[in-house]
Amino acid sequence: RVKVRKIGRVTKTKIALCFLENIVNPKLIEEIDRRMSAIDIDGVLDSGAVEQFIEDHHTSPFPQIQNTERPDKTVAALLEGRAAIFVDGSPFALIVPAMFNQFYQTVEDYTERFVIGSLVRLIRLLAIVFALTLSALYVALTSFNPELIPTDFAVAVAGGRSGVPYPPVIEVLMIETVMEVLREATIRMPQQVGGAISIVGVLVIGNAAVAAGLANPITIVIVALTTIGSFATPAYNMAIAFRMLRFPMIILAGLFGLYGIMIGIIFIVN
Repeated sequence: RVKVRKIGRVTKTKIALCFLENIVNPKLIEEIDRRMSAIDIDGVLDSGAVEQFIEDHHTSPFPQIQNTERPDKTVAALLEGRAAIFVDGSPFALIVPAMFNQFYQTVEDYTERFVIGSLVRLIRLLAIVFALTLSALYVALTSFNPELIPTDFAVAVAGGRSGVPYPPVIEVLMIETVMEVLREATIRMPQQVGGAISIVGVLVIGNAAVAAGLANPITIVIVALTTIGSFATPAYNMAIAFRMLRFPMIILAGLFGLYGIMIGIIFIVN
């Protein structure tokens, strides 16, 4: 079934709600209709505007509605009993409702055997842990609990930090900020030169920071692992959420150590 309505006082944009009648929960369609009928805006230019009006928690960093450009993923969602919302002129379809694990599934997971698909999803979940907690754990262990680090590794960390003039939390925040700026600059560059600039920029900045005594080589490795972990997230909007949350986690680790990391994780889970 397809329900079409027009939203926008000026643009009168067509919005289509698609679902399979015998599979979807009728209460879901009623709730979507109720939320969409409450939208009062001059114009809808993209599906992202509709997403912000019908989601549950506007202040949450996590996406609550899945968007996709792939028809096969949308069809798979319809067969699972979900609904799809299309906006005229937008290439993105909105899939509702969305669960957390949906943002770590790809279309290829539907065609793989369950053992292979489950293993790949576990690897992605491990990458989430890296992206969110690795830098914070490094700050907490080096600042508050160095006795938990193996002796040989502790000696290597101490030797690398011998010329660094500020505490680990400032060092990690500085390198993380540089990485985020470099990543954003790479996205805005033309595709032909963006990849080369990102690789050269990381190598040059990393070597220069270590040579100048501004960073520990181990810190560069830790930040690189967290960045790679965020790249393993299939959904871009979910990856941005974990990139944002990494900074308060580092600050909590710098203030309270492992207790701060636990406070941050409990807050995020809630």
